[in-house]
Amino acid sequence: MTLPPGLPDDADELRWRLRGLKPAQAASLRRAMALVTAGDRLLAGQLFLELDRAAPGHPEVARWRGIGHFTQGEWADAVDCLARAALARPDDFAVQMQLAAAQDRAGDFEQARQSLLAAGRAARGAAQWLALGLECDRQGHHDQALVAVDAVLQLAPGHAVALLQRARCHKALGKAEAAAADCRALISRGELAARAWFSLVDLKTLPLTAQELAALEHAASQAVAGPADRVLLDFALGKALEDAGRHAQAYATLARANLAVRATLPWHAEAFTRHVMRVQQVFDAAPAAAASGQGGEVVFLVGLPRSGTTLVEQVLASHSRVEGASELPYLRIVIDEESRRRGQAFPDWVPAATATDWARLGQHYLQLSRRWRLQRPVSTDKLPDNWLLAGAALAMLPGSRVIDCRRDAVETCWSCYKQLFGPGQVGYTYGLDTLAAYWRDCDRLCRFWAARCPAQFRSQHYEALVADPEGQIRALLDFCGLPFEPACLDFHRAPRAIRTPSALQVRQPLRRVSTPAAAYGVLLDPLREALAAAGAHVAPRSGG
Repeated sequence: MTLPPGLPDDADELRWRLRGLKPAQAASLRRAMALVTAGDRLLAGQLFLELDRAAPGHPEVARWRGIGHFTQGEWADAVDCLARAALARPDDFAVQMQLAAAQDRAGDFEQARQSLLAAGRAARGAAQWLALGLECDRQGHHDQALVAVDAVLQLAPGHAVALLQRARCHKALGKAEAAAADCRALISRGELAARAWFSLVDLKTLPLTAQELAALEHAASQAVAGPADRVLLDFALGKALEDAGRHAQAYATLARANLAVRATLPWHAEAFTRHVMRVQQVFDAAPAAAASGQGGEVVFLVGLPRSGTTLVEQVLASHSRVEGASELPYLRIVIDEESRRRGQAFPDWVPAATATDWARLGQHYLQLSRRWRLQRPVSTDKLPDNWLLAGAALAMLPGSRVIDCRRDAVETCWSCYKQLFGPGQVGYTYGLDTLAAYWRDCDRLCRFWAARCPAQFRSQHYEALVADPEGQIRALLDFCGLPFEPACLDFHRAPRAIRTPSALQVRQPLRRVSTPAAAYGVLLDPLREALAAAGAHVAPRSGG
């Protein structure tokens, strides 16, 4: 868990922050600050109680109490303390940033945005503007993040991290050429070059020139690249070689890249399969569900990554009643909090959950995701892995809908294998064998949900959507209880920020089904065989 600026680096700033405290009180607060930073909540709390009595209302005491609550996940208490500090010091950048972070996690999204705006008014210097840009990006305010990183570059022209962050903002806002320009500027200067190469290729809509491909090959071949940079360069090079039609070299490069990540991120496929089977067993016993039809304002999009979830969300978000919220963490947060409260892992506590429990959990989810329905009444939640929690989602929110996004199994798994995901995430994607096992588990459980809840669970096939866009979009909207709107057919024109690897691809009109895996021929036969053994329909390889 990250938190914006806490301990000041500057001695003068620290003296300013402690102004108004007697020497003994200042010493006590410095000790409390160190204890909070070290994670000693109990002793820090005792010191804060003493300081509250000795120096009531001091903003730095309130700020550090808020930081302590934040580190423990006590969002409401953190907001209360930090709001008091901000009231006393409205021009304190650190306070406004920390308050915005706490408000965001507490679900008070509009107030969080206002606090970020206040932080912008208080920002001084490139470091503060950069911190603001990163927090705005984390909270999904990409226009505001872009303003902040532009301010960094005004103060520090050529700032490498700011250029990389600006490229990320441009990508989310659909500005491919601007994002590419920032990446190319970094590459030309040799600054954060591995990350810049990866970000440039990851735009996916702007192929490299022949000269750039040669430069990327040279960069990837250099022994001076550290392990992290080599992974970035290899994933970028693998995609670029595929685009250039050099499939054997692309396969070898991607295999090397995936092997390097897999060595640091093992995936225990058999244990995961047992967990999936346990989930199915528990929900097959028909546990209780919330009695009301709450949740009709939520549509979950699930499936494997790279299966079309972003495309389906873009279609729905083109509707005047739907806000595309992208990948939200809230369903997992609600389930994990309940597991901690009960002292049992999910799904072991499910049989004991009552209809009242599920209603409470559903209300908690709706509160956490409320910001996405302030402008439009319906919101999407497209975290792909939520297929594992679909039963809990439907028990919590009986009025919600779940769309299982499907794409050709070989193309889906190969597309995942080519993608470097966020650190520590989706460990199953770095091996063709684990991808096939994960596909099998997802397919099995999604078929179970579809049979159990046919009115609330729909499979949407990418290939069918490409073949018959209007028919499939009409059926999709009808499933979601939405009237047809022609704008959904022109989904690529929707002016919204998108925060996934497909951000620029879904801004293009639908084209014929792309089958890049087919070009690899026999190289992908092990994947085809593993998927066929897992029950997938695998088309015969062209030519044999």
